[in-house]
Amino acid sequence: MTKDFDKIPLDAKLLSYAIIELNISRRSVGIYPKGHPSVERAINRAFKFLNQLFEIRPRITFAIAKDTIILDEYHLDRKNPVYREFALSLSKMNIAYITFKNGITKDELYNFHSFLTEKTDNLNVNNLEGVYQKYKLNHIEIGVTDYSKFLKTDQKIVQQSNNVSLWERYIYGLLEGKLQNEKVSDELREIPPELLAKILNKTAVRNLKEEAYDKVIATYIRSSPEHIFSSNNLKRLLELVNNLRPDLKKQFLSSAVKTFSKDTESTYQTMKNISIEEIEDFLNVVNEQRVTVPEPLMELIKKLSLSTSVENKSDTIYIDEDELRDDEFLLSNYEEFFSDETHDKETGISLSMNDLQEIQSLLKYDASVLKSLHLIEFGNEFNEDLIEKRFIQLILEMMYSETVSEQEYQSFMNILKEQTEQLLWIGQFGQFFEILKAIELNKALYRFVSINSEVIQYYHSPEFIKILIDSFRILGRQQRKEVSMICDYYDKKIIPYLMDALAEEESLIIRRFLMELIKQFGNKVIPEAIRRLEDDRWFVKRNMIYILNEIDCKEAIDSIRPLSLHDNLKVSIPAIKYLLNAGDTYAKELIKKLLYTKSNDLFEQAVALSGAFRIKEVVSDLIQLLKKKDMIGEDILRKKLIVKALGDIGDIQALNTLRDLLSGKSILFGKMMEHLKEEIYKTLKNYPYHLVKDLVEAGLKSKNDLIREESSRLFKEKEG
Repeated sequence: MTKDFDKIPLDAKLLSYAIIELNISRRSVGIYPKGHPSVERAINRAFKFLNQLFEIRPRITFAIAKDTIILDEYHLDRKNPVYREFALSLSKMNIAYITFKNGITKDELYNFHSFLTEKTDNLNVNNLEGVYQKYKLNHIEIGVTDYSKFLKTDQKIVQQSNNVSLWERYIYGLLEGKLQNEKVSDELREIPPELLAKILNKTAVRNLKEEAYDKVIATYIRSSPEHIFSSNNLKRLLELVNNLRPDLKKQFLSSAVKTFSKDTESTYQTMKNISIEEIEDFLNVVNEQRVTVPEPLMELIKKLSLSTSVENKSDTIYIDEDELRDDEFLLSNYEEFFSDETHDKETGISLSMNDLQEIQSLLKYDASVLKSLHLIEFGNEFNEDLIEKRFIQLILEMMYSETVSEQEYQSFMNILKEQTEQLLWIGQFGQFFEILKAIELNKALYRFVSINSEVIQYYHSPEFIKILIDSFRILGRQQRKEVSMICDYYDKKIIPYLMDALAEEESLIIRRFLMELIKQFGNKVIPEAIRRLEDDRWFVKRNMIYILNEIDCKEAIDSIRPLSLHDNLKVSIPAIKYLLNAGDTYAKELIKKLLYTKSNDLFEQAVALSGAFRIKEVVSDLIQLLKKKDMIGEDILRKKLIVKALGDIGDIQALNTLRDLLSGKSILFGKMMEHLKEEIYKTLKNYPYHLVKDLVEAGLKSKNDLIREESSRLFKEKEG
């Protein structure tokens, strides 16, 4: 009976969604802890699509062939980056097939992904199944194979295995700036592209600078000091890029393009020895990853096209410029034979002066430049993203047509709804915004009102908006303008979802991006932000205070006052800042109290805020603290902070006390006293010059270099 079920064909779209969601949930489990909303959401979606597949078959088996997923006798699209990534994640663990059975639970699905995100360093074919059994996955079966048996264990492979750890140290050394390119260039070029990609895929890219990628690429592809790369190295580069993680592909391609552009003459000389097909392959990959080609390299490609067009043995014939200057083609030689018009009796063809001029202009036209355009645009003809974009654009144009029927319009809407989620996950936010505008416009024109209303309701559903926000988190920073326009469209409705995402987000960079989106709504965020100040999580309180402060809201004073006494400084200090910005006198009184606290952290924050907000009401308190006679190390450090705050305020009441400190001495803490005096001289510029002139003149004679420099700078500024 099972065999009969296995022959039932699966829905292609449903299968695609299931694999995409399996891959997303696998990555989420690898990034976030169990119970995290992102993990829960991803697992739920994968679970939903698997169960829909189980309605067709009780069990689904995928076979894995390196970077390809095979279902029944069919290979799934190898060019699909999601399929490929999921397949590679399985094959690197020597998994040959997976079978999902009806009855699978969400916990099993989570545990399966946990297994997939195990560190592979300690896993091998011999212990893999044993490790798998510990996860108790009753409804998921795997088959294991040792891919290494398909390779010849010759001396070269053994040597590569021995060198892997050394090569890893070289790569990490280059990425972290600890090694120079020249020192490891020979060793690095020995690494096979697939192995280099495997090493790079392990790296965390969050803290890497652009120069790090440049170093690796420049070292790996340079064939000699004279030549940047060779034909073989270009193939190695493409193989390397194809095996990299999706988030690394564009970075390393950009570095390669930049490297080629640095020495265009060397690049040109090398490219002349490379076939045009290989260059086209490289440009195809560049187009697919949407890497911008610098102008120097574009000019080089055009130059290359001009030089290769004559040599190219195709049906197209290019005539040398010298040949075009033959006397019999010159217009002047024909002027005596043609007046306004000449008629050839044998052929019946009439030629006028205008005809001759047009012929000459055609002869002068340089058609070889078309070859370079062909090189650049060739990849676009097969770029899936561009094809998808044009397809959507065509549907939008037909939606505006007056001749489209209701049935046709409904089919267009169904297609758009199916395609929207895919558009979001490849960052086509501009396309999605065009879809929204088209539907809203047709609704406003009372065209197919019920259909448009149904689609708008779908796009405004909580489920869809959560998907939209997830795509913002991952890809939105690269399309800020388009994302901002979408937020404007949804208006206040999207604010709670953005704040939910902000509360769950762990990445500082993405949190800042989400805050920028929220702040663009201005006063519209106030009610929701004030409501969330009651949230028990300290970081939610902090985020809301920050947003309210940034939009210059004065309406939350009563709600934020209690938070100025919060146990967590990351809440209380932002709350005090908010109150000070709002002009609340309560905050100034609180600062005054905190100046006498025993907590160093609170004291330092209170002093810093006194100076930053130039609170004159605490000047007398700061001066009294400066006058304390205790000259222990900690006391001197505190006085240094107070001197800086008083300097920021610039109140002349402090000058007498500052003079006393300048004449003070300490046997045990002489060096710290010197630092205190240096701080005083740094702040003198904030006081009226005529009141500190004597101190400046004394500083010019000081043995302390910093005091002398500060005094000299101030003296020249005021005295000329």
